Amino acid sequence: MRAATSILATVVLVGGLTTPAVAADADPVRLDVGLAAGADPHEVVATLGGRVVATHAVPGLDAITVDVAADQADAAVDQLRAATGVRYAERGARVGADTVDHVEYGLVRMEIPQAWTWTFGGAGVTVAVVDTGVSPNADLGADRLAPGYDFVDMDNDPVDRDGHGTMVANVIGADPTNGVGFAGVCGRCRVMPVRAVSGREGTSADVAAGIAWAADHGAQVINVSLSAPAESHLLSDAVEHAAGKGSLVVASAGNEDSTARRYPAAFGPVLAVGEDGTAAKNTAADQWVDVTAPSGYQPLGRNGGPSLIRGASGATAAAAGVAALAFAMKPTASADEVRQVIQRDAERPRQYGYDAPMINAAHVVYDLGGTDTVAPTVTRTGLAENEFVPIRGVGVIPAATDDHGVERLEVLVDGHPPRVVPHPGTQITIPPPPGRSGPFSVTVRAYDYAGNVGEQTTIARADTVAPSGTIVSPPLGTVVHDPTIDVTVESPDNDLQYVGTYSDGGAFTRVAGTNRWQARIPVDPHTGEIRLLLEDNAGNRTNLTRQVAFDNDPPAGGTVTPAAGATVHGTFTSTLTGVTDASGMVKAELWANGTYVGNLTSAPYAPYALDVRTGSYSGNLNLTWRVTDGFGQSRTLAGQTVVADNTGPSVSITKAPKNKAKVKGTVTVTAKASDPSGVARVELLVNGKVVVKDTTSGYVLRLNTAKVARTMKVQVRAYDKLGNVKSTGTLTWYRK
Repeated sequence: MRAATSILATVVLVGGLTTPAVAADADPVRLDVGLAAGADPHEVVATLGGRVVATHAVPGLDAITVDVAADQADAAVDQLRAATGVRYAERGARVGADTVDHVEYGLVRMEIPQAWTWTFGGAGVTVAVVDTGVSPNADLGADRLAPGYDFVDMDNDPVDRDGHGTMVANVIGADPTNGVGFAGVCGRCRVMPVRAVSGREGTSADVAAGIAWAADHGAQVINVSLSAPAESHLLSDAVEHAAGKGSLVVASAGNEDSTARRYPAAFGPVLAVGEDGTAAKNTAADQWVDVTAPSGYQPLGRNGGPSLIRGASGATAAAAGVAALAFAMKPTASADEVRQVIQRDAERPRQYGYDAPMINAAHVVYDLGGTDTVAPTVTRTGLAENEFVPIRGVGVIPAATDDHGVERLEVLVDGHPPRVVPHPGTQITIPPPPGRSGPFSVTVRAYDYAGNVGEQTTIARADTVAPSGTIVSPPLGTVVHDPTIDVTVESPDNDLQYVGTYSDGGAFTRVAGTNRWQARIPVDPHTGEIRLLLEDNAGNRTNLTRQVAFDNDPPAGGTVTPAAGATVHGTFTSTLTGVTDASGMVKAELWANGTYVGNLTSAPYAPYALDVRTGSYSGNLNLTWRVTDGFGQSRTLAGQTVVADNTGPSVSITKAPKNKAKVKGTVTVTAKASDPSGVARVELLVNGKVVVKDTTSGYVLRLNTAKVARTMKVQVRAYDKLGNVKSTGTLTWYRK
């Protein structure tokens, strides 16, 4: 297998495989080609004829790259796959650096400071950084850098021209004890710079070559803070080659918010690292990410100043540093053993599910040979002796020290099953024993990595009775207009120490010599609710609420009669009904054609009625009501126009004996009448008395003259439907 690669490299150096460039409209496409044992690279390239733009060997691996015109790439891949001596042919993957600028997290969560109590690493462990190169700085001097290689420029000077590789190298190996800059994870290990990327992007061939070269030159750990979306046979070859050399490849799972695999991280022998706290990349069917690590560090960069690195790049570098500490702790450990211990000792996140667990460096180092014979010392339970504990419990932060580190803390309440403190320095709630008040014990136990135990007990006092109280004022059903209101609370509890609101934190003042508390407080403008908090000396709390109604609007609604367009006559009554108001109506006023009619006061929602005198007026009459509530808020209802009719019908005699006529027997009188409101009836009067009437238009009135006086004063009178009346002139008749 090595012979083919070696021959190919020699030929490339003298230009034997390079063919004239082929013109293309786009940049050439690089193909990765894996060669079978003994395959002749000349014959493989020759199968493509004139398609080849350039060829290169992949140092350390049985593979070559072939550059072809973009529009011929697919055909070239098919042709190469069919060629004798070719294991695979595929488009070369673009590999990018997995980092973005942000603030640092620190290394404490991985318990790296505890791991340092056993080892800072050693010069016998070498971590290769396959990246943009590494430039020495005050935290990672040139004396700490092993000889490296530049696969971009193909020379022995892997200086960092972009900055990413130097940041990664300093996360891994910056000296944590020199008082300068950043504390790296494995500050005594050697770092091997391998430049395979330029401008934070490179090819699968260069990265694969870098991995293989690092393994061939003794790197126990190979950091690849890079990833590609496509599966690459060439990268797989490189990983298998490194595994065969006993190297552990630690690679980035990428920054993408996706469960899609990234390479080379997803290959089996690799420790795949994701950034802790980001979207889970594992699924039930594909749990390809092995562990997570925090990111967001500020190491020194290639120019010697602090630089920011986060994302999977920083997480991968931290994980590679932990792997280096593991090899330093147990030099005889295999790559598989280190990878398995890192995975086994990682802490499952609280979300569980399929998220990858987070690395615990101290566990890893202890399991690979650490010793610990001194028990931890609990320095604080978080409670003072005889401290009151309310029914809801109290938050405490227990603390303990150990010569190496505290693995976990447990809290026992009156000897009941322990509650585990998730992480040192985090708060846990201590509840009182259920259903009782009085003294109880709180015991904090601390365990180190060897299982040694230290503990401390504090006696606290439970107060599980919440305070009681009543809102005396305002009473139920109160309506308010002002945004603040005077409130009085009454409580029988002598240990009540605070009465206040939730909305603005306003505190009540206790009225001297009483059990009452008073304050003027705001009312919630959206809900009209008063919410109060009562708290006793132990911290037990009670909530009190009182609902009031806001009235910031004038009265609403209202129906006026008579209806618009109705006809009225003489003195009529206008009514107003259906008015609503939160605080209650105070006054209703009426105008008719702008003339004030009068006002009424009544309880809310009662009908309001006022008489309107129209006199002899006929025509349109506008009725306007105005309503006012108890807070002086007024609303004028839209004017409503009715028609006043105080004029009698038009009436005339169309056929009858003439004035001073002599008549006998039955005389017929016909008349006509009209009125906008309609004619109710027409009457015939003789000597002032109604003798006959008719209600049908085309009015016919018949008079039996034998039944009246000999001299007759005759009139016709008409009534409209409102009661208005009008009469004709008088005729005088004589009976023969």
